[in-house]
Amino acid sequence: MNILGCYAQTELGHGSNVQGLETTATFDRTKNEFVLNTPSLRATKFWPGGLGIQATHALVFAILVIDDYPYGPQPFVVPIRSLENHHPLPGIDVGDIGTKMGYNSTDNGYISFNQVRIPKANMLSRFTGIDDEGNFEIRGDLRSLYMTMVATRVSILW
Repeated sequence: MNILGCYAQTELGHGSNVQGLETTATFDRTKNEFVLNTPSLRATKFWPGGLGIQATHALVFAILVIDDYPYGPQPFVVPIRSLENHHPLPGIDVGDIGTKMGYNSTDNGYISFNQVRIPKANMLSRFTGIDDEGNFEIRGDLRSLYMTMVATRVSILW
């Protein structure tokens, strides 16, 4: 079994503006699951490498919502294609974005979610998470988390 992943943060209407993301992951306390939803065309994840044809899973950044309260962007591992026949899973619209100038060798794609359910365990939760009662918790110093992101972006420039 081969699992191929991609990083799905950028949205069509927001680019890399993480605070502007619209894709939601709403926590369902009764089933201990998240429900991923793409509420508009602008919220479609657009341009991730490896997503168009190859990926079976995506690391999706979505706004975590618990009891109608948004807790900001969080990362979730989302199965997007069947490991048996590679077809998109129910509620997932995924595909290749087509011909691109200078980037045709890269498998760039798009993805949207329509009430896609994933287990609570699929939220990456080293620094934030949901406790056993279904409450949001921070598991680290937010300043150090922010500095890690800044340092990574600066290193890309060099």
